[in-house]
Amino acid sequence: MKKVVRSIAVVALMFAAATGLAKEPKLSLAPNSEKSLNFEMDTTSEQTIVSIIDTNGEIIYTEKIATGNIYSKKFNLQNLPEGNYFLEVESSMKETIFGFTVNDSKIMIREKKENVKPIFRQKDGRVFLNLLNLQKDAVKIAVMDSEGRSIFQETITDEMLIEKTFNFKNAFEDSYTILVKSKDDIYFEYVTVE
Repeated sequence: MKKVVRSIAVVALMFAAATGLAKEPKLSLAPNSEKSLNFEMDTTSEQTIVSIIDTNGEIIYTEKIATGNIYSKKFNLQNLPEGNYFLEVESSMKETIFGFTVNDSKIMIREKKENVKPIFRQKDGRVFLNLLNLQKDAVKIAVMDSEGRSIFQETITDEMLIEKTFNFKNAFEDSYTILVKSKDDIYFEYVTVE
C-alpha cells in the first residue's frame, strides 16, 4: 500500500512540475526575407518589456507586455540603417538579449545572451537578496546612503548562489541604494527608511 501511495505522490509531483514548466515563457526569433523580424513569446507570468536598442544605447522601440498575454510581433526594419542592434526582453527575474545585424538585403541573428537578475525582496525593515551566479564570477555588493557614502561593501567569489540579508530596522532615516555588480552588469535596489 505504501508503494502505491508513494508512486501516486511521485506522479502527482512530476505532473505539477511539468505543468509549471509548460507556463514558462518561450522565446523564438526568426528573420525573414522582407527585412523584418518576427518575434514570438508564449504566455508571460509577469510584466515584460520588449525593446530594440542600437549600439549607442539609444532605444528605437519599446513596449510593455501585460501578464498572461501571448505576444507576437513583426518588426519592419526597412528604414533602419545598416548596423548592429539588440532586441532586449526584460522581466523582473531575467533579461534575454538577441544581437542582430541589419544588412542591405537581410537580417542576421548574431547571438543570444541571457542574464539572471538578482531578486530583491523587502519585508519588515529587511531586504533579502538572491542571485544565481552560474559562472561563479566575482560579485561586488555595496550599500550606500543618499550622499554616496559606503555603508557596507563585500566582494563574493566562487559562489553559485549568493544570498544576503540587509537589516534596515535600526538605520537612520535616509534613502539607501543597494548595488550588485557582476562582470558585465550592474543592478540597483532602493530602500527608504522613514
